[in-house]
Amino acid sequence: MRRSDRVHLSASVGNEAANHYPDVLAAQHLLNEHLLTPFSPLTVDGRCGPRTIAVITEWQRRVLALPRPDGRMDPHGPTLRTLNDAEQSHRMTPATSGPRRPGTPRSTSNPTPTPSSARPASRVTVARPAPRPHPHTTGHHRGHVPPDDVILAAQASQRRWKVPASVSLAQWAWESGWGHLMPTGSNNPFGIKARKGERFVMAWTHEVVHGKRIRILAPFRVFDNVEQAFDGHGEFLATRSPYFEARKHTDDADAYARALTGVYATEPGYGDFLIGLMRGNNFYQYNQ
Repeated sequence: MRRSDRVHLSASVGNEAANHYPDVLAAQHLLNEHLLTPFSPLTVDGRCGPRTIAVITEWQRRVLALPRPDGRMDPHGPTLRTLNDAEQSHRMTPATSGPRRPGTPRSTSNPTPTPSSARPASRVTVARPAPRPHPHTTGHHRGHVPPDDVILAAQASQRRWKVPASVSLAQWAWESGWGHLMPTGSNNPFGIKARKGERFVMAWTHEVVHGKRIRILAPFRVFDNVEQAFDGHGEFLATRSPYFEARKHTDDADAYARALTGVYATEPGYGDFLIGLMRGNNFYQYNQ
């Protein structure tokens, strides 16, 4: 595992731990990557049950040689550190390994994919989308026109959820690299994280935590198509409490964008990046 791909936890996972949903998903994926025999792969479902705790406990007993393993993985503890540092020799053979190799597309032949919570761990996709464009390179896209279906989806979202179409288009361009950088199989250009019960794919992403830029493994929501993605994005901004301030500015796209800084994304100056995209590409013309 490359050091840039190390799993970070916001809180402890395992026995008598906080067991936050995204943390458990990341921990289960990491445990499957370095699964010890004779365990079968964990179901990556975000629920820390007896099997997940048993696998953590066995890792502590066999790899850390702890006389009294506690079945708990702490954010800065030795269990997580040794899993992140584990060599290929700890992994299962390819025939019985857990998740598919990064970047392997999930089948799209079924228009209504099975919920991830019901899929075995071996079917969990781990995508590695390229990083977002650096803010100083966004000028390369000045004057670009989004595809018609993207414009129409943004306008439909504005009519229903009152999110300015120009803001939605700027977020689409920034978050997904103009539609080219999305977690594999997700149809999710907005980087919307999955909640419990929602279909998801696991993907690496950059976030700024305590002023430091780190890569974390996180569950991203799956949408069926671009219209559903924009509608879900609009609902997200129109109904979640952190965006109360933004909703005061539905008639002022710039103010709306600035109100997303530090709330929608941890990137400093996020709203200014969006405004630069709106102005450079005249996204305002698409507002209803």
